[in-house]
Amino acid sequence: MEVLSRGGGVVVLAGDEASVKDERGAPRIFDWVALREVERYVRGTTESPRTYARIVMSDKAAESKIDNANLRLLRDLEQRNVVELYHIRREVFTGGEYRSMMIEHSDAMLAIGGGKGTYTAGTNMTELGKPVLPLDLQLGSAADDGEGAVALQREMATEPDRFFPSTYRDAKNKVGLLALDRGINDAGTVAHVSAEMLTRELEATPTPGQAANIKGRLTTAWRAAKELSVVVYLIKIFERVKGAVPFV
Repeated sequence: MEVLSRGGGVVVLAGDEASVKDERGAPRIFDWVALREVERYVRGTTESPRTYARIVMSDKAAESKIDNANLRLLRDLEQRNVVELYHIRREVFTGGEYRSMMIEHSDAMLAIGGGKGTYTAGTNMTELGKPVLPLDLQLGSAADDGEGAVALQREMATEPDRFFPSTYRDAKNKVGLLALDRGINDAGTVAHVSAEMLTRELEATPTPGQAANIKGRLTTAWRAAKELSVVVYLIKIFERVKGAVPFV
């Protein structure tokens, strides 16, 4: 909600949710959780319709992968004209293809839990000069294949300039305020601080040196992003708030 109220939105994958639920029935992916929050926000807001979510999906997802409840949710958001859909042909729909598309259409990443997929996605985002904010919740991953966001959070504490190229001096002093693992900080406060940090970074103008560094890394980093073969759990994007500029 904090992201949406600040003029941002989410980039998610719309696919099968039922098969990734744990023994308690809780999903191990956040995509549909995020879209339900989008729908709740849309139903309660009085602002003019805009794009709240960018959704990457296979062209056969609605046929066989999305259950009826989630499909009704998706159609409701389409009817309200608050989502953008990016279909990938089933013949070429692979993990690397949809993840590279999600990264392409994202301005920033909020990393929560996950394993190698989350870690690799965060690394590729930073290589593209896009801010990444990892949280320290010990959620693990569905494949039990690494520490994901937790590992990224450790790196951010020592290399904040990789994660927040323009506002790293401020970001390095906020790491403690983002801690959730021991329950010291209130989750609502962490959400507020996270959104504030990402907004400030996206609004900042890179210095000439930063801009040249980012430009020089783009080609190599983009090739690497296209080779991703692991799960991206959640990528959040922000609109720049100057004028009516859409997603960058």
